[in-house]
Amino acid sequence: MGISFDRAKFEKLAGPFNEWPRLLCPQCEEITLEPRIEKFESFASLELRETAASTDPDAEETDPFGFFYGELQCPRLPCGNRHIVVGEWSLEWGPVSIKGSEDDPYLVGYSVRHILPELPLIGSPQEVPEDLKALISSASKVLLSDPNAAANRIRSAIECLLSHKRVKKFGVDRRGRRARLSTHQRIELFKQVNEPASVQLMAMKWIGNAGSHEAEAIPFDHALNGIEHFVRALELVYDPRERELQRRAEKIIKAKGKAPKVADGK
Repeated sequence: MGISFDRAKFEKLAGPFNEWPRLLCPQCEEITLEPRIEKFESFASLELRETAASTDPDAEETDPFGFFYGELQCPRLPCGNRHIVVGEWSLEWGPVSIKGSEDDPYLVGYSVRHILPELPLIGSPQEVPEDLKALISSASKVLLSDPNAAANRIRSAIECLLSHKRVKKFGVDRRGRRARLSTHQRIELFKQVNEPASVQLMAMKWIGNAGSHEAEAIPFDHALNGIEHFVRALELVYDPRERELQRRAEKIIKAKGKAPKVADGK
């Protein structure tokens, strides 16, 4: 199994969308999950519309908005996997938040905020350590509701990866005392071992920093950009296909493009 990240899936779930995205069941990986959704108008929407109507009875009615809840269920009887989903809805939908449509001006736009259990963020091979997978999973739990927190958790995953690759955590400061190395310093050390991967980790590190220290939420697509860089680093470090292709390339270069000889009877 290679390392993968379905960015488009999370972009669609973040919404607003009016047709549920096709989500392959992560349990059986045979068929898409079927949504069963209930929605209701929020108290804030009811209050706003009531206030607007009492202030100016002749004014155009304020559009409602609210919350939804439901489940995503695998229709395969041998599987039966289910996820709980909650989020927000309004009459704004589409990639540019177009209000309704000519055919249906009241077309609802959904934006998912939580899915439990979370959808896998990154598909990874057995070579990836379990504690690193756990940090990636924790990022998936909050990605749709809090991109800052997700970016920060992936930043923690960088520290975990560096520890598994035996990059030291402590050094000596200017006074000659033992001091903990920053994530930035550890990535710089890792550059000596795997420079391509360190570049990808550094990009994610800066986005993770923004997620930790910025008062405002980082844009959702910016968080996804950082995750893509982290995924590329995982490929360079753990994906067995990367190493196999590297070995094959070296053999081809050494043989100057000649096909390997096959022994008789094999």
